[in-house]
Amino acid sequence: MYSLIVKGARVIDPAQGIDAVADIAVDAGKIVGIGDYAAATASRVVEAGGLIASPGWVDLHVHCFPDIHVFGGDGTLGSVDADTDCGIATGVTTVIDAGTSGAGTWKAFRDLVVDRHTTRVLAFMNVSLMPRSGPRHGDWQNFSQGLTIRMAEEEAEAGVCLGIKVLASQNHCGNLGNIPMQLAVQASRLSGTGLMVHLGEAPPIIQDVLNQMDDGDILTHCFKGTAGNLLGRDRKPLPETLAAVDRGVKFDIGHGKSSFSFDTCRYCLDAGLPIHAISTDIHSANIKGPVFDMATTMSKFLHLGFDLPEVIRLSTVSPAELIHRDHEFGTMHEGREADITLFRVDDGEFPVVDSEGKRETASQMIRPVHTIRAGELVHSAVA
Repeated sequence: MYSLIVKGARVIDPAQGIDAVADIAVDAGKIVGIGDYAAATASRVVEAGGLIASPGWVDLHVHCFPDIHVFGGDGTLGSVDADTDCGIATGVTTVIDAGTSGAGTWKAFRDLVVDRHTTRVLAFMNVSLMPRSGPRHGDWQNFSQGLTIRMAEEEAEAGVCLGIKVLASQNHCGNLGNIPMQLAVQASRLSGTGLMVHLGEAPPIIQDVLNQMDDGDILTHCFKGTAGNLLGRDRKPLPETLAAVDRGVKFDIGHGKSSFSFDTCRYCLDAGLPIHAISTDIHSANIKGPVFDMATTMSKFLHLGFDLPEVIRLSTVSPAELIHRDHEFGTMHEGREADITLFRVDDGEFPVVDSEGKRETASQMIRPVHTIRAGELVHSAVA
């Protein structure tokens, strides 16, 4: 007898090349197999006919540290809850907090968020120490390279810290300009961890930011609509953009309140630029729009012409690969922890809006129905 069987879903697992109607067997919190389990018995059965089952969604960019704020160009933006606002209640089984905590607040982050939520929470550590006032890089007193490097290395070994986050924008760096970016690169390299870079308003200019990034580094807010993005005045990729792609720099959506443009995305896709992860950058100032949740963000890429398996790939195994955790989640391989998102795709006319306020009408909308985390049915949508 199995602990759980999901019956009759359209199973899409891009990592395994699976797209077929099948059952999913789970036992002891792990995936046993995908196939025909009609004759099998289980302690719990989820009837999933008409639904789609994918690996649990992975949101590479959220802000989920309570009472800590994300300081942005449009004011002080609060975090959201890792379970109810951006995690299991929204179909997401793994969230990555993108620098809402630095070394100065990390222990509280571990206690209040990582260790207390059902959603798997991992994080990039802010290069600033992070006093309660927010992640400002513009003051030397907000940095301690020794502490940041030491703690990032220790927390990476503990499996929680994925690397260093820097907000490369005038709003955050102030008169220090490019120096916080340099400090973040140094901290990432010396701690042996990853790097995530917020692309914002210059200075520092995008060319200088890209030139410091290397293979595996992640640029988030990559398709923002404001000046200083990956494109030149001719709407073609900058030489530095193309060079960064060749070096293996990875591009994350990081939709946010002011960081995603339909038009910029289309220009970049037409130019052949890659997307490596669909993510929300969700916080209190965009959860009621334009972001809403991961499902809405994924739906925008259906609207942009991506097929469903590709949208799922960019929301599961691809972000897991970027943070080198695809051996743990992002796929339903046998023996992996059983994180599964069951959802439907509704047809109709759905208004969607980007961060520039541009409104378009999508013909499909993704709706999460059930969330399974570590083999347990932890959330079901209200009918």
